[in-house]
Amino acid sequence: MKVMMFALVGLFVYAQSDAIGKVESSFDKKADFAALRTYSWAGGARAYNEEAHRLVVAAFEKQMTTLGFKQVTSGADVLLSYYNVTSTDVDLKKLDEATRAGSAAPTKMRARMMIVMRAPATRAELWSAITREYVEPDQLAATLEKSRADRELPT
Repeated sequence: MKVMMFALVGLFVYAQSDAIGKVESSFDKKADFAALRTYSWAGGARAYNEEAHRLVVAAFEKQMTTLGFKQVTSGADVLLSYYNVTSTDVDLKKLDEATRAGSAAPTKMRARMMIVMRAPATRAELWSAITREYVEPDQLAATLEKSRADRELPT
């Protein structure tokens, strides 16, 4: 049952709007999620936008508390990490035009988000969720905030 709740956490944070869209989630079928009670944050690759980082962490901390987890500084049952994976894409439709004009091709920064829950001793992945589509990094904070308002979740 807790496995499904973790999947819902991923959907809560990542399925906010059409911009982020679909989420893939996986978990270790052998893990005893019922025995897990505490968590700590461990590394990752934080969001480029500081407000987005704050919102991502706050959303997961709230959901972990709702699921009965307590955050600890050491000795946690699980480690949480989130990753904001960014890339810069060239606008291929405008590349030829930019080349003829002698200018740089227009680019666009995009990001995917992933959260991973690991076993502290082995670092084995217990659960993860990742967006399958990209979002513009500077829009992540607004998307998370919009999701909170759309779902009428308390702040």
